[in-house]
Amino acid sequence: MNTSIDIVIPSFRLEEKYILPILQLPRPAGARVRIYLVVDNPAVQPSMAIRALIDNESVFLHVNPENRGAAITRNTGMEAGSGEWVLFLDDDIIVQENLLQVYATAALEHSDEIGFLGLITFPEPVADFTKAIEASGSMDIFRISLDRDAFAWGATANIMVKRSAIGDVRFSTAYPKSGGGEDVDFFINVRQRNGYRNFRSLPTAVVQHPWWNNDKVSYQRPYRYGIGNSWLPKLNPRYAYYDLLNTPETLLLAVLLGVIISVVRPACIKSMLLLIVGILVVELVASSVQVFKRRGLTSIKICYYVTALRIAHDAGMLVGILKRGEWWRMGQRFHYDGAINKVYFYRSNTYRIIKWVMYPLLWWMAWRAC
Repeated sequence: MNTSIDIVIPSFRLEEKYILPILQLPRPAGARVRIYLVVDNPAVQPSMAIRALIDNESVFLHVNPENRGAAITRNTGMEAGSGEWVLFLDDDIIVQENLLQVYATAALEHSDEIGFLGLITFPEPVADFTKAIEASGSMDIFRISLDRDAFAWGATANIMVKRSAIGDVRFSTAYPKSGGGEDVDFFINVRQRNGYRNFRSLPTAVVQHPWWNNDKVSYQRPYRYGIGNSWLPKLNPRYAYYDLLNTPETLLLAVLLGVIISVVRPACIKSMLLLIVGILVVELVASSVQVFKRRGLTSIKICYYVTALRIAHDAGMLVGILKRGEWWRMGQRFHYDGAINKVYFYRSNTYRIIKWVMYPLLWWMAWRAC
């Protein structure tokens, strides 16, 4: 076996239970493997067990002098090596012992590929909130290698890319330091640089990712990702298109119009408040029907969480564009599958049909109530 792999692990926590098994992964015979552990938290001190494995020959440690964010940290690790392939792993995954063997074999058997999408599994969800995360569809990218033979991008928790395919493409620092959007941007640009060729799926390269926040309810992650994803259409306009307004955008419009109408006709304040509540109810109904179609019967609580997760992400996108003063980007979306398609309002599904049949009815009822 004659190949070389650089493993890049950005870390903020540097937890032994995750880091040590990665550093101790069995190396395939004949393959040169080098690991670049880049710590983006100077306050964290590596444990003695981790330090014992840092030999500056096959395992390297770099500590950023300050918190520089996910993009710079990954770029630092990537630029430190010179291997033919770059394997990106997260710092909170559980790795299978054959991970490097699977990737090294794929690199030799399919050396013309630009990269490989590994499989990222999660524990069986127990809490209603984690069941909702799974039912929401936001997890699909982690198991994309099971659903597609190839795809335009993958999660940085487990993906290997050919260095020559990367060229001068880097993770953009325009995105939030805490992450969100920069992974899509990076891989979609690597793909574009290589004639729009997708990354090959490799579902036998498996890692397991724990549920975030110890299964507790938190909307910070989808909100943060929404802010980051709001940059994608701006920085990658060839994949951008316009669609009907989402719920936070519709709520903002309803509030603004409600203020204006209520000034002119104070008696309309109550009907405008009912309109706002109605928009949220419509989102809950539409999301619940979508969950039922995807997963079958489920609880009202799970449907509520799915709705709240979607609103949190879309609210982050709205906040992102408004913070930049780019109000005209309301309704602008991004083709995550790498499609270059500028057609407007073309998709139709049950979720959209329910919303856009009930919305006109809501507005009509609010108007009549005035």
